[in-house]
Amino acid sequence: VGPFEAYQSATKLGVTYVNPRFKRRAYSEEEALDQCMFRIIEIIDPLDENKEVILYLEHEVRSAKTRDGKKYKSCPLNEV
Repeated sequence: VGPFEAYQSATKLGVTYVNPRFKRRAYSEEEALDQCMFRIIEIIDPLDENKEVILYLEHEVRSAKTRDGKKYKSCPLNEV
């Protein structure tokens, strides 16, 4: 799953989250792509028909690549 699909899936499930304590914020897919990350706070099973929350945990989802396909500066991998 690429960064576009991950953000779209999280948005469709209603689990995206913006933490006001951090400078980097993604209120939209465009901002998530620019920031190379977005956050979720509700962990759910997308296959569960009821979409009940399993766990509340703030999680930052990061992309290894920037919008133009280059490796993101803080990515620890040698190649992506």
